[in-house]
Amino acid sequence: MDEGQITTTAPARPLRRDAERNRQLILATARALFAERGLAASLEDVARSAGVGVGTLYRHFPNREALIDALFADAIDTIVRIVDEALAMPRGWDGLQHFMVALLELQARDKGLRDVLLAQRANDPADDILRERIKPPLETLVQRAKEQGDLRADMVAADVSVLEVAAVGAAEFVAAAGPEAWRRYMTIVFDGMRARPEGGNSRLEQPPIDDDRLEVCFEGWKYGSRQIPRQHH
Repeated sequence: MDEGQITTTAPARPLRRDAERNRQLILATARALFAERGLAASLEDVARSAGVGVGTLYRHFPNREALIDALFADAIDTIVRIVDEALAMPRGWDGLQHFMVALLELQARDKGLRDVLLAQRANDPADDILRERIKPPLETLVQRAKEQGDLRADMVAADVSVLEVAAVGAAEFVAAAGPEAWRRYMTIVFDGMRARPEGGNSRLEQPPIDDDRLEVCFEGWKYGSRQIPRQHH
């Protein structure tokens, strides 16, 4: 009886290992292709580059959304790590800089990640994993940096989000000049964010954008497409 069990179960194990290996290969290939081309790369391109059949790809990821969901989950893990690193820094200003620069580094070199992050925003704010994982720690960093006297007192977390999006656009615009050219403009941004002695900061004529209007901006922005909606469970 034991021998029969060994005979019937043994062949299944390498199949499971092969299936997982194929899944990881597909994900790695999709990540590389999307990094170069953005989400415009087709599933057929992914299968061909991974050296697997289209049928194999669809067994693991039945549609495009399922593949993008898996990549989105990886991206969230990376962003959570960056957020944790930022929160661990004693000064909020250092954490804020680390958060903005590290996130921009990722998006500047990976078009797919940038597109996935912005295309995957949920219609319902209560159902948006990205917002849920980033907004509270970002608010903590902003408040700490203001209390420590490093960040101008009239800034809010939404301002940081808008500046990060603007920096993504700048990074794409100057990419032809060099992969690190965007760092010059981040330095200028950080200088504008710095607290100055009393009266040293220019007055902000417009009030900050609230969360609802910020979402409207994301919806209308060229990288804020909802054509690939995130599946929530």
